[in-house]
Amino acid sequence: MPDTAAATVSSIAPYIDIEAVIRPTFSADGKRFAYLSDASGTHQIWTRVLAGGVAQRLTDMEEPVGALAYSPSSHDLLFTTDCGGDERHQFWLLRDGEREPVALTDDPSTVHAWGSWSPDGTRIAYSANARSKQDMDVYVMDVATRTTTCVHTAAGYRDVLAYFPDGESLLVRDWSGGPHDQVLQRLMIRTGSVENLLPHSGRAEYRAVRMRRDGTGFHVLCDQNCDHFRIGFVPADGGAVQWLVEESGTSIEAMAVTGDGRMAYVVNDQGWHRLCIRDAAGGQDRCVQGLPPGIVGSLAWVPGTDTLVFPFEGARTPPSIWAARAADAQAAALVESDAGVLSPADFIEPEVCVVTSFDGLGVPCFVYRPATPPPPAGYPVIVIVHGGPAMTWSSNFRGDVQYLASRGIMVVAPNVRGSTGYGRRYHELDDKYLRMDSVRDLYAVRQWLDGRADVDGGRVGLFGRSYGGFMVLAGLTGYPGSWKLGVDFYGIANFHTLLQTTGPWRRDLRAAEYGDPHADSELLADISPIHRMQRLQAPLLIVHGMDDPRVTPGESEMLYSVLRGLGKPVQYLRIPHEGHGFARRSNRHAVFATFESFLDKHL
Repeated sequence: MPDTAAATVSSIAPYIDIEAVIRPTFSADGKRFAYLSDASGTHQIWTRVLAGGVAQRLTDMEEPVGALAYSPSSHDLLFTTDCGGDERHQFWLLRDGEREPVALTDDPSTVHAWGSWSPDGTRIAYSANARSKQDMDVYVMDVATRTTTCVHTAAGYRDVLAYFPDGESLLVRDWSGGPHDQVLQRLMIRTGSVENLLPHSGRAEYRAVRMRRDGTGFHVLCDQNCDHFRIGFVPADGGAVQWLVEESGTSIEAMAVTGDGRMAYVVNDQGWHRLCIRDAAGGQDRCVQGLPPGIVGSLAWVPGTDTLVFPFEGARTPPSIWAARAADAQAAALVESDAGVLSPADFIEPEVCVVTSFDGLGVPCFVYRPATPPPPAGYPVIVIVHGGPAMTWSSNFRGDVQYLASRGIMVVAPNVRGSTGYGRRYHELDDKYLRMDSVRDLYAVRQWLDGRADVDGGRVGLFGRSYGGFMVLAGLTGYPGSWKLGVDFYGIANFHTLLQTTGPWRRDLRAAEYGDPHADSELLADISPIHRMQRLQAPLLIVHGMDDPRVTPGESEMLYSVLRGLGKPVQYLRIPHEGHGFARRSNRHAVFATFESFLDKHL
């Protein structure tokens, strides 16, 4: 029978226990900030004054906290929770000075996607699928009375990015064309009418928007009419977009803008981030100094100050919160995570190697080479494939990777074609009928490892989560003699059943990436690993959260049943009350203790 989660302690546990401090948000007066920490075992809200002092824990919710946002007119704090990772988030309000939050929504069957506070702090705007489970309509709520009005209905997915400064209209992002083919719209609250903004040809993705408080327009981070993401200013009078920041051959990953025009932005430098500041008066941009190698999650200026605050992490820096002042462009940690008994100084920083694939394409790979010398036969290797597929492996912190390196196991994390961070052209190289080219990239990485003198070619395993789990299954069945083992966390086995069972609000978004279940039925069957399981040779570990709304547990249940019927070596761990990932530390202990013992047995 499949296993279920149980409290387990293992040698990987200290790496899993490292605290993650994320998502800082500031009060409108700039005096207090709140953030999430999982020191208690799940992400809960903590707060502290900016000037210093002891942090206080604000919430003790039964579920992990998701988004959080201060009111623009008080210290009231809005936050979200779901149930067991089912992504049907509900809104809560924590009044200033009170300890018990008040539920603003109470419909556990509905997805509520957080949007924005109104400029005066009296209303919130958001999207939800209350009317139709496959469509996200736009709602406005009066916070004091909790009176809710649906102000716009339409087919497809959309979210609210911001209120316009007049408080009478909303900036909405329409995803009807797919997750990377979006449209920005201005929605008039009273009439529900929409105006399409930034007309363009081809696809475009809008990652961030920052309104100018004076109403003169907004800044946008997007790849409209460009292979990479850049920052533009959109005038309110309808004039042409003014492109302000762009880097040749790479993308801008995040931005923040003050009311007077001072800007901060993040440049992607081959998976590491460079943080820059541009003064309102112009002049030469300055790079922030004092940051270790790593990535910046988001950027925000503290209201009324020249201080920039951002979540930061790196291969040797667990997730924490940092600050930098525009005056000296010098960074320092504001809230550091607790690494427990481990010393981050002993962690491994990766190097990037480029592997030539079957068609000559260069595939970047992050290589974590253990500090200890290789054994005579070479290092065993775990190849980790990221999810998405529209994601990227970068220099972020991974406790499991550092654990593997500490055991003398090399980790190689490729950004196969289809990964983001290398431009839209690279990102679209695995679309639909090109899907299996990314699996060929994975095999090219496997062949490249055979050419390394420091690698034991007979001990190379595959590990992936979500879409990365599909890559594991596709790699194991596509090149069955090449891998020592496979580890599949909540992966896709059958694209037809995935599109039938995934949350209806995201079904069309996934079909835009993988293929239409009717028009592309033959393609979906051809790329689904479930139809090739007889080719599996390596032992496989499957782990899945039982409340996963994205890749539902049926994918792993079906996969386990098929492999059991074929007499293949398979182990399956079910994790109750978890979604698309493992949000509870106790469950992470069970998952990674099983992972550890699986490696001990098979690698």
